[in-house]
Amino acid sequence: MTDLRDLSAFTVPLALTAHHRAKGFQQRHGAPARQKRVYLNTLAVYAVATYLETLGYDGDLESSHSHNPAQQALRDVADVVVVGMGRLECRPVLPGAEAMSIPAEGVGDRLAYIGVQLDESLRQATLLGFTADLPVPDSNMLTILLADLHPLAELGSYLEQCTTESVSVRLSRWLQQTTEAGWQSLSDTLAALAVPSPSFAFRGSAPSPAAAGQPLPEVGQTKPLTLGQGAEAVTVNLLVGLIPQTADELEIWVQISPASDRPQLPPSLQLRILDADDEPVMQAEARSTEAIQLKFEAAMGEQFSVQVALGDLTLTEQFEV
Repeated sequence: MTDLRDLSAFTVPLALTAHHRAKGFQQRHGAPARQKRVYLNTLAVYAVATYLETLGYDGDLESSHSHNPAQQALRDVADVVVVGMGRLECRPVLPGAEAMSIPAEGVGDRLAYIGVQLDESLRQATLLGFTADLPVPDSNMLTILLADLHPLAELGSYLEQCTTESVSVRLSRWLQQTTEAGWQSLSDTLAALAVPSPSFAFRGSAPSPAAAGQPLPEVGQTKPLTLGQGAEAVTVNLLVGLIPQTADELEIWVQISPASDRPQLPPSLQLRILDADDEPVMQAEARSTEAIQLKFEAAMGEQFSVQVALGDLTLTEQFEV
């Protein structure tokens, strides 16, 4: 294994346990292309999880989408959950490649994207570097030159910064087609906000914006949120839509919907809007509903938070208009 004083890369031997795990996942899928993809993704995740241990971070593979056969079948996913922080995407890079590929479906909800080069024998993997900032996807696959990656030696300080800083999402930037780190601009985001089902729970707004002839959001982004760990973890989608009212004011739609593997939100899951002093000003609760949604207006420069709670578990996202 590479000496940690080597600041350019980190090489991990791919032990038999890594191959055994990769083969076990591979055998759950029939299509050869998917089998290969799952195998290589599993090895890349193993290498990054090993590196995280040397940095003193805990990787939760059981909560990672890359170790969920259902997610493997639906998406090209190679993530590892860093306990208490979020997800890293571990993209396999074949020998001789000059770039790493990131599927557009995997952009967003990631602390960073790490290039992991596998040798021809698949006996070792070399972590080449990482990136945290990606352009807005304009195709099914993003290509990032390996030469443009940040040095791997900077990953530790970057993760430390992520744990100590609480960065507000600047909603006004969305109006200039900017995608914030960890968020994803999707073509179906606005449709999901615009066509609520009858089971939606609204507070302070008409139950059917389409029926009432109200304007619909012009800009929207989404971010998956995971509450809890392991088999008990619950993932939901946070969707935020914007409607400019004046030059200095936006109407903001906030919606929580279930992940693709769940038809409904967990009962008693709560959505709260907090003001700049962290005082709750709006709240909605899921009662066997497909989704819950809140709407309100905010002025430029105003700060607020969106909090999702389930029992003792809470996640909070901070925003500035």
